[in-house]
Amino acid sequence: MYVNRLYNFFISINGKIKALLLNKNAFIFLFFCIAATIFWFVVVLDKEYETRIAIPIQYINVPVDIEIVNDMPSHLDVRIRDKGISLLVYRQKNYFDPLVFDFNKHTFIRNALSVSSSALFEKVISEQLLSTSVIGDYSPRTFDFQHIKLNKKRVPVRLRYDFSYRKQYSLAGDLIVSPNEVTIYGNKERIDTIHYVTTERVVLTDLTDTTKITVLVEKLPHTRFLPNNVSVFIPVEVFTESSMHIPITVHNVPDNVAVRVIPADVEVLYQVGKSMYNKVNPMDFVISVDYNNVVRSTSRRQILTLEKYPTYLRNVKLGTMEIDCFIEIKD
Repeated sequence: MYVNRLYNFFISINGKIKALLLNKNAFIFLFFCIAATIFWFVVVLDKEYETRIAIPIQYINVPVDIEIVNDMPSHLDVRIRDKGISLLVYRQKNYFDPLVFDFNKHTFIRNALSVSSSALFEKVISEQLLSTSVIGDYSPRTFDFQHIKLNKKRVPVRLRYDFSYRKQYSLAGDLIVSPNEVTIYGNKERIDTIHYVTTERVVLTDLTDTTKITVLVEKLPHTRFLPNNVSVFIPVEVFTESSMHIPITVHNVPDNVAVRVIPADVEVLYQVGKSMYNKVNPMDFVISVDYNNVVRSTSRRQILTLEKYPTYLRNVKLGTMEIDCFIEIKD
């Protein structure tokens, strides 16, 4: 019922609008109203006015070894005089490019810096204005900065990461962080408590190839870093399983004693990267037992020690962990 009434209402309104448009006198009246409005709008916009435009400021190259102690204005208010139509154009969002304050172009004198706004930005602003526009004044009229000198020291960078690799792939060497140290700036009391910095956490999954990434140093309150990021080299390659037999070494054997071990060698199982597969050498391994442990033991069974193996190998393990030792006295 309600829907039907609403529908009938719109039908009746539609009919009245059509009737109004068909009425010659009403149509003429409506036309002149619109024309008068447009004329009034044109007259108003053709008059001169003054307005203030807020233009954002971007600061670059702030020296890392100083701290600005006073407020840095976020925008510059500019008073502009022109016809209304021009001022309306300036009110468009992002009409003006941000003003750039480059600290590299200015010098602090006795820890202070003062530059007039007109000297800094009048040329840049004028280039963005219509030729009929006139700049009045600026707020602030000058940019005044006070600073204090910061202390500095070098600290190491620690990488925070979580890497995972596709099956049969693995890290093929050391992670290389470059630079491995950064310079930290701050007041002495603050930086004396900082002994290292960390990177933002990096998560990489399903790695199959050597990768190089850039990572930001994690921010700390009231400090700055130079540089504020480091590069990380992640060597990755496919690994394959392999093995070789290594002779067993017996340490601390007296000159008049011979120790016979069974078996005389043991199989070493490992995973090795493709690039290093043919470089694995038996001389790079040491698998041993200690004679002193043999003589103190009530059993001839001894546990082997894997003393040494190449660091580029993964998942290194012995085929057997125990051997039999027999002591023989030499004549």
